[in-house]
Amino acid sequence: MSAQQTLTLAKSRAQLRVECPAALAARTPVARIVQFPPFAQWLEALDTQLAAGSEAGVAVRAVTIQSVDEFRAGSIGFLKFATDAVHTADGAAVPGVVFLRGGAVAMLVILRTRARDRPVPSWEDTDLVVLVEQPRLAVPDLALAELPAGMLDGATGGFAGAAARELREETGLAIGGDELVDITPPSAGRGLLPSPGACDEFIRFYACEKVVSEAELDKLQGRLAGLRAEGERITLRLVRLCDLWTSTRDLQALAAVHLWDQHNRRQ
Repeated sequence: MSAQQTLTLAKSRAQLRVECPAALAARTPVARIVQFPPFAQWLEALDTQLAAGSEAGVAVRAVTIQSVDEFRAGSIGFLKFATDAVHTADGAAVPGVVFLRGGAVAMLVILRTRARDRPVPSWEDTDLVVLVEQPRLAVPDLALAELPAGMLDGATGGFAGAAARELREETGLAIGGDELVDITPPSAGRGLLPSPGACDEFIRFYACEKVVSEAELDKLQGRLAGLRAEGERITLRLVRLCDLWTSTRDLQALAAVHLWDQHNRRQ
């Protein structure tokens, strides 16, 4: 058996080549790997730039798959690969180890017990924000407080629908997609990039203001939530909006507060 499998993409104008160790390809065939939506989108975007003659002067000769992680009935969840890329001017290598996971949505849910005509800036506000605490072993933190968020796994309903679904799964709050305000900057394209040096992930941000009763607040604080069948063990935590920046290490939460303030200034 060959040490690796090679697939030259038939529709690639730049003749991109995908290589995969035979042992890995025996478990997850290359033809299936290239159909993984985030990888297919990445390949198409790269091919477009290479075929157009990038002003950066970069040539990508091959993509070598290093690992594939699957979950949920065998669907691909994460993909790691290395690119064989050089600067065309001098042949120097371009750093290109990539962790591919696709897009995600994050939600800033603001709860208040009284109606207001207009939102109050975050630094003056006493409204409450919903955070979720759960183990994050990559950090590692066994009870990291962060915004409700989730990956876009190909489900239908668009970004807002995915955000509403993740919000319901992680917090139990039933908020419709039409109640969520997209606060992602228009210049961000599909979303903001938290770690473009090594990861393709993009994040769209949504916000929602909801008037609730004191009794509903009491029920939310400390509620256990998450999809138990998928290993989620989530505890809800409510913090004052004006204190959010000191209540979490989650960069998404801090970005959401800034985007929320910028959105309100334009209303």
